[in-house]
Amino acid sequence: MKKIIRLSFSLHRIFGTVIALFFLMWFLTGLVLIYHPYPRLSDAQRYAIQETLPDSLPNIHTYIANGSEGIQNLRVRQFQNQTLITYTKHKKKYTFCTDTLQNIRPITFTTAKTTAQRCLDATIRRVDTLLQREQWVLYSKYEQELPIYRFYFDDPQQHEVFVSSRSGEVLQITNTQSRLWAWLGAIPHKFYLPFIRKNLDVWKSSITIGGILCTLAALTGIIITLYILIKRSKKGNVLLNPYRKTFYRWHYTTGIIFGIFVLAWGISGIFSLQRIPQWLIPMEQEYIFRPSKMWGEKALSLSAYRLDYRTLKTTYPDLKEISWTHFGNIPVYEIISGKEKNYIDASTPIAKPLNISKETILKGIQNIHGTNAKFKISMMNEYDNYYLSRNSSLPLPVYKIEIDNQENSLYYVCPTTGYIRYLNTNKKIKKWLFNGIHYLNIHYLTERPILWTILIWTLCLGGAAVSFTGVWLGYKYISRKIHQHNKIIQS
Repeated sequence: MKKIIRLSFSLHRIFGTVIALFFLMWFLTGLVLIYHPYPRLSDAQRYAIQETLPDSLPNIHTYIANGSEGIQNLRVRQFQNQTLITYTKHKKKYTFCTDTLQNIRPITFTTAKTTAQRCLDATIRRVDTLLQREQWVLYSKYEQELPIYRFYFDDPQQHEVFVSSRSGEVLQITNTQSRLWAWLGAIPHKFYLPFIRKNLDVWKSSITIGGILCTLAALTGIIITLYILIKRSKKGNVLLNPYRKTFYRWHYTTGIIFGIFVLAWGISGIFSLQRIPQWLIPMEQEYIFRPSKMWGEKALSLSAYRLDYRTLKTTYPDLKEISWTHFGNIPVYEIISGKEKNYIDASTPIAKPLNISKETILKGIQNIHGTNAKFKISMMNEYDNYYLSRNSSLPLPVYKIEIDNQENSLYYVCPTTGYIRYLNTNKKIKKWLFNGIHYLNIHYLTERPILWTILIWTLCLGGAAVSFTGVWLGYKYISRKIHQHNKIIQS
């Protein structure tokens, strides 16, 4: 037992010295991250930039060669003042300009500049061409968009707009404020630095190793604290702080109060980017759920769309894009109008909002689990622990389908958008280990935002206090070692 305690003291001193500064950074930047996430182009921003379709739209059948069999990803949009029809057939992509007297205009620097200027009413003072991903376009999805034009605007907020040279689409918008908050929050907290984030495996490993070191530092600290408490209890003075020096006393006291939460956050850090191993919690289905498994992969024939898509322009004058999709046997137009996306049932000549029937959803469940599957379905009008959004961004109401199978499959299906959230035992445990602990995404707390705010601030500041005292003790420990080393050399 004494060997375990001595080892815990040694490991706590080593791991604590190494990781305390990172722990302190994570707690403080985490508070910033709650209110100022990493800059991202929102759907509403992206939709607002798109060009509006003209009043006169073409007959879609004119441009579909040899019928609609095998047609996938069909959409109509306006780009560079041209109405374009795009679809995939037999894995080959086709794009047509509906004005037969014009060729499709190529995407040039002028295209990118015009698109950037649609974002802001300000003068462009400078342009850079990015040949590789950098600080504000770090994700691997941007690799296929290179080169990327970076437009610097001469406005009070110093906006920067990033436009793809490949697609001519806006990829990112930042300003002085969003960049500053990102440096104070998201970038250090998530290791969003180009030399780390560009390599996905290195980035994931860095976060995971950091979480492991934090967990070991916290765990050994708890073992030491329990040992001291037990030892003190035998002497009848369990509440007496055993240390005399100020920072030792504060580290011990804050560790008693917040140590278990520091340990929990260390564990959640390990699982922030890692899945629960399937050898531990097996899964029958693929980890990433494909909605086509429920709705069917084969596209419906164009004849199933009884609603003439051209009539949508009357109902939605700010119509910008129309895509042909389906949910089961229901033909649907997915449209972008103004700054919103809507789903229109195209099964009748009269436009009406999508409302997927219970029967269609049940059929989709049977497509996945078979006709003999046992399940329970109910309509849910408020969030629960597995379908939860602190900012109410997830749609309601939704159908909740609980499958009686070995992995306790659980589906949430929105009848007005076709959105599906799928969980099983493996994913439920991951939810608690990461979202539940890391963000306190617990239904009881998110329904009480004041309580959630008080709790998250208390725990983060308490964890920061543990970490700060650990940083100071680590600094003093290293200073002593350096001093001892110098004395040995001098002697």
